[in-house]
Amino acid sequence: MPRFAANLSMLWPELDVYERFHAAAEAGFSRVEILFVHVLDRERIARLVKDLGLELVLFDPAPGDWEAGERGTGCIPGRQDEFAVAVRDALQTAQRFGTHRLNALVGIQPPGVSDLEAQTTLVHNLRELAGPAQEADVMLLVENINTVDMPGYFVSTAERAAEIVNAVDRPNVRLQLDQYHVGMMGGDARDMLRRYGDLVEHTQIADVPGRHEPGTGQQPIHEFLAELDARGYAGSVGLEYRPSAATDAALAWLPRDRRG
Repeated sequence: MPRFAANLSMLWPELDVYERFHAAAEAGFSRVEILFVHVLDRERIARLVKDLGLELVLFDPAPGDWEAGERGTGCIPGRQDEFAVAVRDALQTAQRFGTHRLNALVGIQPPGVSDLEAQTTLVHNLRELAGPAQEADVMLLVENINTVDMPGYFVSTAERAAEIVNAVDRPNVRLQLDQYHVGMMGGDARDMLRRYGDLVEHTQIADVPGRHEPGTGQQPIHEFLAELDARGYAGSVGLEYRPSAATDAALAWLPRDRRG
């Protein structure tokens, strides 16, 4: 089975975010992921990761003004400098944590900006930052995010994410394949894996509908995991789902001996 990473932005929601690191370790995980660390005490996180023997496999650079509805700035013309500052800051933090993957949120396509303009801006930004990321031993990832949960998100499908990665054409700019977002757009993540598996560096799962743990919806998640296993996938599978009950119960589908 693939290696799993507990998503600390969603699991154990009743706990303080720093306590979730302890909860993940106690639940048998050696890998964790989280959305944003720029708003947290990074020194404290670095200590937690070290003391608990955890690997923080993925986090996201600052996405702009999240409270105002921004979801990244990578595809927005005129905000290239802001995107670069966020990624460069995240690269420094990643080196402190020993993290080797960043999910570079690309943003919502602004009104009046064509697909070509948005894509050209995004490809340019990722090419410019691929070099600094490589020096930091970090992969920059492009994730597909559905337009039900995030209306207007520019990279809403795995097809477009793969198109961006191929256009950037840098060895450390790769695809983050989110099975839940594929399902929310009416697709099958197994098909996306067959088509774009060579580009995939990180994956995430949640059932549809509801974004809860596997078995609560209609997605063939166990079959998707079997496909990853058959391919010899060496990356992590992020458990980026909202527990339908207590987190321990929502992890019961995954035996403890397969979590580490």
